[in-house]
Amino acid sequence: MAETASDHLCHQTAPYVQTIPYSDKRLFEAPRVQVPPPSLDYRNGRPSFHVPGNPYDQTSHEYGNPIFLRALNACHELAMNHMMLSWHYEMRRTAQPILPFLFLGPSNPAKDMDFIRKNGITLMVAVRSSKAVQARPTFLDPRAFPSSAGLSTMTVDFEYPHDFMPKLRPTIRAINDHLESSCTMLPMQDINDVRGKVLIFCESGNDRSPVLVAAYLMCVFGVTAFSAIHIIQSQRFCITISDEMKNMLLGLQEIIKAERQVSISNSASQLPDAQRGKEEHLTSLRRPAKRSVDDVYEGDVDNGHGSLDGEDVAVREGVAPFADMFD
Repeated sequence: MAETASDHLCHQTAPYVQTIPYSDKRLFEAPRVQVPPPSLDYRNGRPSFHVPGNPYDQTSHEYGNPIFLRALNACHELAMNHMMLSWHYEMRRTAQPILPFLFLGPSNPAKDMDFIRKNGITLMVAVRSSKAVQARPTFLDPRAFPSSAGLSTMTVDFEYPHDFMPKLRPTIRAINDHLESSCTMLPMQDINDVRGKVLIFCESGNDRSPVLVAAYLMCVFGVTAFSAIHIIQSQRFCITISDEMKNMLLGLQEIIKAERQVSISNSASQLPDAQRGKEEHLTSLRRPAKRSVDDVYEGDVDNGHGSLDGEDVAVREGVAPFADMFD
């Protein structure tokens, strides 16, 4: 590797030399996120898995009518049959149902009038690149598709996570409002009461649109970011979510957790005084008691961590990236 002018200047002015090669390239990249595989249950030669969700306990209308969302959450169980053994390469060109009322795919099925009519699609949501829309304003505009005649359409344009987050809640609320308006009866008693069908698509159906679907699953069904990715990949095996977006979903996971805690706290504050005192008493009984100072020291001694002067203490030797020239 050729020595640069900055390296030559560093060698002249600094009394140390580089001992190992290093690079600062990773400083400009998103941290890598390794999604562990789901725990599959093989029955009759078909892999399946169950994702435990959380009851929808939010009281705000940021994601839609909480009464409708509570019923929607309770009426559908996230028991998925995995497509890993039956997946074919050609299936990437069509859309797959992630939920009974939500499809995910590329732009091809959005333009296919037969697909739209056969699956009863009532809302088309295009997830687009902001840069592509700036270059070509009609890029993936569902209103320009002949197949969208008489249907509701939406567009969500973003390039980076900080562009996506402000648009997330209004988008999910619009989807849920559309689903609620399509119900045959309210409050809904069964998932089949939802007559509306939503198709969320991007150019390939593999990168941008899965992010929106994952966020929807997290917000409405209370699943984790990894579980949301597992659910989507079990039905559309070809998705490729970038590390940048995975980190964004992990951040969204913590935001949703905080929202749920605030909602539970607000609900508890609205209870009558007698019932609130009973709830606080039960919570205090479930909460583990804090350790005393004596327990801390006794636990440290019992675990063998009371002293660091023993000979059995392991010290990991490292390699300094630079060495003093005068040593």
